Amino acid sequence: ICVMIIIKKSFLLFLFFSGFILGQNVAPILQATGNQIYCPQSSIPIVTDMSIIDPDDPGIAAMYIQISSGYVAGQDVLSLTGSHPTIVASWNTVEGKLTLSGINGNPTYAEFIAAIEAVVYNNSSPNPSGQRVFSITVGQANYLATTGHYYEFVPNIGIDWNSAKNAAAASTYYGLQGYLATITMMDEVQISGVQASGAGWIGGSDAETEGVWKWVTGPEIGTVFWNGGINGSSPNFSFWNSNEPNNSGDEDYAHVTAPGVGQPGSWNDLTINGATSGSYQPKGYIVEYGGMPGDPVLQISTTTTLTIPQITATANATKCGSGSLLLQVTASAGIVHWYTSSTGGTPVFSGSSFTTPVLTNTTNYYVDAFPVGCTNGNRILVTATINEVPITNFTPPLDICENSNSTLNATTSVGIINW
Repeated sequence: ICVMIIIKKSFLLFLFFSGFILGQNVAPILQATGNQIYCPQSSIPIVTDMSIIDPDDPGIAAMYIQISSGYVAGQDVLSLTGSHPTIVASWNTVEGKLTLSGINGNPTYAEFIAAIEAVVYNNSSPNPSGQRVFSITVGQANYLATTGHYYEFVPNIGIDWNSAKNAAAASTYYGLQGYLATITMMDEVQISGVQASGAGWIGGSDAETEGVWKWVTGPEIGTVFWNGGINGSSPNFSFWNSNEPNNSGDEDYAHVTAPGVGQPGSWNDLTINGATSGSYQPKGYIVEYGGMPGDPVLQISTTTTLTIPQITATANATKCGSGSLLLQVTASAGIVHWYTSSTGGTPVFSGSSFTTPVLTNTTNYYVDAFPVGCTNGNRILVTATINEVPITNFTPPLDICENSNSTLNATTSVGIINW
């Protein structure tokens, strides 16, 4: 009866209750809010609110915050502000990841919440663009919100592809089944290759049929992602390095290219053992977790987003004589604000379509989609052009008599008079 009451009240509480009965550790639930607009060169908290629910543990050893989408190395930085006596922060430039660790023992979740709410993002570029997605998780694996999966590079110098495949399949992450990574979009290339701590085997092979590359692991098992060699084509997504796959020496297994060799995160084909040294020696393998049958539903990660708005289109307007004009702009995100100066001041209007007051002269307006008060964002010029209406003064001619000449005169405020 007790269990049934809990189920009716909350399925979540039932899961917690079941965990206690079975003696299993219940995974924490993370929730964050904070999808915001970013003002260039400012520092902004990555969350506006954070919560962690864990019924059987008061704290944890570490938490991880990563710029999992849109990361630009050398520009983007996460840092911990304020005083947090039990927690130390460490920033990894390659992975775009900030690690919050306990100085002695496990900080409480309340202490971690306070620290996460004090983490700020900054971009050093005067003109940044795009969107940044921040993943907050309790585990070291990289979390990608686009797929809902986790990615982990496991170092193992010289491991062959079969051994890597078996090791990945034997791995679990909070109950999720592991497999050699299957990379089906650029976001996965970034998180599992470019932002990983090393390069290694992934789950693609053409060992079954030469030139027909398939994913042979994970939920995508059997899916063809490439047909042919160097000049082949993909029916969906692939990210081979330049002049790959070249099948040099019967190379049937896909590997993320070592850093410094061609495009970051791209793939090359290797023999089952790879080279014995150098850039084409396997350095480990990439495990992906998520999407397998029977996987538990977890909330051990949460995400927030910062968007850097751009004015993507403008429409000036022209009118002859005085009057109001309709000016229009399009922004990628945010609310468009109209100003009468290129810097400073307060908006005269907010919205994508602006009907000007009655104008008698050409007037410039400046627009952006940043929060009001943002002093570093560039504004775009939009012009309301007033063309002067010409005024013609005509002097009537004198009476013309026979055998006499007469001169006709006229003046105009603008333009040339044609007779």
